[in-house]
Amino acid sequence: SPPASPPPMAARLLPLLLLGRALQARGHARGEHYPYEDLISETVAYCYTELVQNSSCCLDQQYAEGVTKHVIRRPGIGWLCDEKCLDLKKGFRGDDILWVPEGATCESPRVLWIHGGSWEYGSPDTFSYGQLASKIADLAGAVVMMPDYPLAPVGDYRVITRAALSALRWLVEAPLGKLNCKPASAPVFLGGDSAGGGTALSLTLKLKMDGGWSPEGIRQSRPDMLPGGQILAGAVFFSPWTNLRCDTPDYYYNAFAEIVDKKSFTSPRSGAAYVGDLMFRGHPEENLDQFTANAKSYVGSNNSLLTDPIASPFFAGESVLGGGGIPPLFFTVGGSESILGDSLIIAQKAAYFGTHVRLDIQVGMWHDFPMYSEGCGSQRELWQAKHALNRTASFIRQVAAEKLTASRLGLMWPPSRSQPGTPHTEYIYDVTRPGTRHWFPRVIEEHDAMGSMRFLESGGGSS
Repeated sequence: SPPASPPPMAARLLPLLLLGRALQARGHARGEHYPYEDLISETVAYCYTELVQNSSCCLDQQYAEGVTKHVIRRPGIGWLCDEKCLDLKKGFRGDDILWVPEGATCESPRVLWIHGGSWEYGSPDTFSYGQLASKIADLAGAVVMMPDYPLAPVGDYRVITRAALSALRWLVEAPLGKLNCKPASAPVFLGGDSAGGGTALSLTLKLKMDGGWSPEGIRQSRPDMLPGGQILAGAVFFSPWTNLRCDTPDYYYNAFAEIVDKKSFTSPRSGAAYVGDLMFRGHPEENLDQFTANAKSYVGSNNSLLTDPIASPFFAGESVLGGGGIPPLFFTVGGSESILGDSLIIAQKAAYFGTHVRLDIQVGMWHDFPMYSEGCGSQRELWQAKHALNRTASFIRQVAAEKLTASRLGLMWPPSRSQPGTPHTEYIYDVTRPGTRHWFPRVIEEHDAMGSMRFLESGGGSS
């Protein structure tokens, strides 16, 4: 006989609706059962439920306490988001936002964060980017600046990269009000997420290639692109989009899908199951087409930039990545992302050619998951996102301290290896659920200097 036809859409959504209502109830009782509780945490189950229904929902809403917001209007910086602009925030734009943590000094690290949004959407104070910047500022003790760069099609790769460089130059020299800091007195980082992460990596490589970096001598080199001979201390990326060709196999392997079995047809309490990237729901070929069209909008009319080693860093080779001059890099990416390969491959290549690279892969997480640390409105934190933010802050603090020490001693920065290496990679499972401690041979130490896990019994590190 022919296979049974699937139930109506309403019946297929019933398990999700029931689960969502149960989890939304205030004062949800500890210990109440939910689908797949033996496999995923209650917060992850809640986030999956909410994001499947509305992928635009659930971003963090709270700002970090003790961090002050400053709107910066730099002379000559501004652009018009007119009717061609796809973003909803129309009119004259270009004001940057600076987040300063309580107790900041002239030596506090400074981070220029380039927001995501496919280069077509977003601003420093929409889509929860203000919340993200304030949390990074608080956790890392860093001054965080978000520029309002011209979005495509008003701006393209070259315009956006120039805007980011202009903002970075300003941040290097900023006296920070009453602190009256001298130029180039603090370690400076680049950071970004999604499309903004791709631009941040492009600018990181551009600073090396165009800035005149040279490994000769023991003192730090003096690139022309940043004031005061400043060199980046490091760079951090959340789910960066680095491959403008959009042709890694993760577009297929991590495509969003609903798992349906016979229980889903007969028992609404069995719970629907979903796999893949919750943020991008299309067929793999549909996602590929949409991403490619977006990438072509970013590069303007110059399709050769789709594989340019700076504009599309995924394609960088030894001529760009080799020979030193790239600061320590930190990548955080979800294990279920459509663009997982955009982080993994460039991280492996950069490490092979001598850069110090850390790569975190959070199992089961979706695109840009660190922006959901408050648990998607569940009143419980999303451990994976909180963990990613903490590790990002630890990286910034640690590298900033090393950069300051190198500067005081007159040592060359950035450090690099002469032998091929590999990224320090962490494949991170949620260890907060009951019973997960039994996975490990003895006691594990949750956080070392980088917040990573170690196996104490064997004395080994993580893979």
